[in-house]
Amino acid sequence: MDYFVALRLKFIDFFKRNKRKVFIVLIIWLIIFIINTILKYKSKPLPVPSTTYTPHVSVLDNTKEVPKKYQKPIENLIDTYMNYCNNKEYEKAYNLITDDCKKNVYPTLEQFQGYIDEVFEGKKKIYNIQSYSIVDNKYIYNIRILDDILANGTTDGYYYYEEKFALIEQNGEIKLSIGDFIESKTPHNVVEDDNMSIEITNVSVDYEKETYSVKVTNKTDKYIVFADNTQTDEILLDLGDQTRRPNNMQLAYFFVSPNATREYNISFDKFYDNGKTSQKLIFNSIRVLNNYNWKTGTTDNDLNNAVKLYSLAIDLNQ
Repeated sequence: MDYFVALRLKFIDFFKRNKRKVFIVLIIWLIIFIINTILKYKSKPLPVPSTTYTPHVSVLDNTKEVPKKYQKPIENLIDTYMNYCNNKEYEKAYNLITDDCKKNVYPTLEQFQGYIDEVFEGKKKIYNIQSYSIVDNKYIYNIRILDDILANGTTDGYYYYEEKFALIEQNGEIKLSIGDFIESKTPHNVVEDDNMSIEITNVSVDYEKETYSVKVTNKTDKYIVFADNTQTDEILLDLGDQTRRPNNMQLAYFFVSPNATREYNISFDKFYDNGKTSQKLIFNSIRVLNNYNWKTGTTDNDLNNAVKLYSLAIDLNQ
């Protein structure tokens, strides 16, 4: 008989007589192999997941970072504020914002409550923060407020809301300026001539705009018209290398009656962190008129019979 045939028959015979033992040995070997494989991979250090989330590094200039001493207090302050808002503890949240923000944006607790009820309407919210810019020791953060899907148990009507918070040190502690409001200034820039006295009584600075409160006292028995959309570039904000027109439509009728005093708010688009400084408030088309009808605006006849036509600029850096 051929040697290999005999060997094969012996192997088959051995397997038939010992197949139970062979099976057990194979199972044991497989278990040992699996255990060794697991131990081999466990002995290797797991890769550390990388992240690019740097909440205190400025988005606009990644070379700027909020000082370390402020980072944790800022996180704690925002977290406390958010918890108060979620729990509708209005007064506690209100006490965390700056006096300037209260005065200019939410002068009463009731107004602040309306804002909170709108932003934190319905479901529980979560949030994330990101330093956006750092200007004049003011730390501007972008705040995103989102529905807490895990707490609410649904993705129906998923919601998020964004605004800018300014973190400002006030009397030795960090406080919040919310709703995109940064600060207000009271420059009291005054210019006076024979016809009028014009004064900037307040500048309200939001993240995306500046609003100038301008008080005009008419010292004549004539009408003084500043803007009614009948002339070109009636009012401008000079930023040095460019100018901006007002963005609020009530300036369509900026005039002062004889011997009267009126105050107007003039608003201009301007990002707080764009690196530009407001230089002058320019009134390009002041008209001293014997008569004026605000319904028709300045007519050619008004201009032809004007007492005086001139321009005037108020220096904002005095």
